[in-house]
Amino acid sequence: MRKLTAENAKTKLAKILVQQKLTQNDLYYLIQSVTGKTVGLDRISKMVNGKLNYTVETAKLVSRTLNITLDELID
Repeated sequence: MRKLTAENAKTKLAKILVQQKLTQNDLYYLIQSVTGKTVGLDRISKMVNGKLNYTVETAKLVSRTLNITLDELID
């Protein structure tokens, strides 16, 4: 199994997590901490791996949590 790097990441979200040295679990807890809302770990995993499209609300939560624009997040 290859280590995930910004170069081999499949999605913008995966690249951003690598660049910010965050795991999917970190993102899960950060979303709760920053926004007071919950996005399931299964949903986060699918978004990171490009197997699920974002809803507008989820994209806003993730971009706000990571302090990035929607354009930086959406493929």
